[in-house]
Amino acid sequence: MLRVAMRMLFGDRTKYLTLVLGLAFAALLMNQQGAIFVGLLTQATGPLQNVHQPDLWVMDPDTAWVAEYRPLSDQKLSRVRSVPGVEWAEPFVNTYATCELRSGSFKKLQMIGVARSTLAGRPPEMVVGRVEDLWIPDAIIVEEQSMALLGHAQVGDVLKVNDHRAVIVGVCRAARGFESNATIYTTYDNANRFAPVGRETISYILVKQKPGTAAEDVQAGIDALGDVKAFTTEQFRERSIRFIIVATGIGVNFGITIMLGFIVGLLLSASIFYQFTVENIRSFATLKAMGSRNAVLAGMVLLQALIVGTIGFGIGAGCAGVFAIISKNIQSELKVEYPWQLLVGSFFATIFTIMLGSVLSLRRVMRVEPGLVFSSS
Repeated sequence: MLRVAMRMLFGDRTKYLTLVLGLAFAALLMNQQGAIFVGLLTQATGPLQNVHQPDLWVMDPDTAWVAEYRPLSDQKLSRVRSVPGVEWAEPFVNTYATCELRSGSFKKLQMIGVARSTLAGRPPEMVVGRVEDLWIPDAIIVEEQSMALLGHAQVGDVLKVNDHRAVIVGVCRAARGFESNATIYTTYDNANRFAPVGRETISYILVKQKPGTAAEDVQAGIDALGDVKAFTTEQFRERSIRFIIVATGIGVNFGITIMLGFIVGLLLSASIFYQFTVENIRSFATLKAMGSRNAVLAGMVLLQALIVGTIGFGIGAGCAGVFAIISKNIQSELKVEYPWQLLVGSFFATIFTIMLGSVLSLRRVMRVEPGLVFSSS
């Protein structure tokens, strides 16, 4: 029966290819849009992508996501440092500034200010120079792709940031944020001088717990202060992603696109697979006349659907993977992430699509009469 089912499936190459390509398009749409959606959510976490030194992020309790915060005072920093189990607590600035370019235009910057002593919050990878060069007066380190945005600046160039002198001392490699602005790193003191914001100047407090202490205990101790809230990096990331999905239209828009891919695959596979079954109904009637049970015939239909769905998914997912690789290699501003969970989920969605599309065919096969083989119509 397996050989018969395969001969029936591959016998009509036109309909077979149409089925495979239709499912491949649906799988491509689901995987590509899903990968872009995951990439955008990751970008929305901003500096959380790059800062790996602290165990906890301390912020105002009403902070909903990483890009919107209420500045903290130096007094709160001192109180956090006094909490039992805290090895160090350092200020971290995530703000914006304007850079005047030599061409006469300007560029908006995302400016990261890190603690001068420990350099906590520093860029994850240096390309040119050393992170310790930030100790040089007026020093900044520029993210690699941002060099072109700043008029193809070079190490040693002097920029004007909010009318203040800033010297490029290095180039780093770091993930940029949701808005894809040019990104620079400097010390906490320089950041406040480049972009003064008032008495309260700290965006977040980065906390490292002492060895042998539980993160939950330190977190509870900081929360007990009353006017600040501590989150682990993963908790803060989930909080930011949840805000983006719920409070913006990004989740709805991408959800609609992914659902369209599912619906297109369902309707296309259902119509073509049903037509394929109708054209082969005499073959099923012959098998039934020869004594084949309905369960065997249903198994043949489902096997055909499974093979078509797997091949179609492989083509679609492969094309989506190539798109993700190309986007990464050309360092596109469109961030694409392709986690295995997305691959597995889209595979089962594709198989579910073709199986659901084969329901009409199953009904037709179950109801076929063996005498149809002797009919002239």
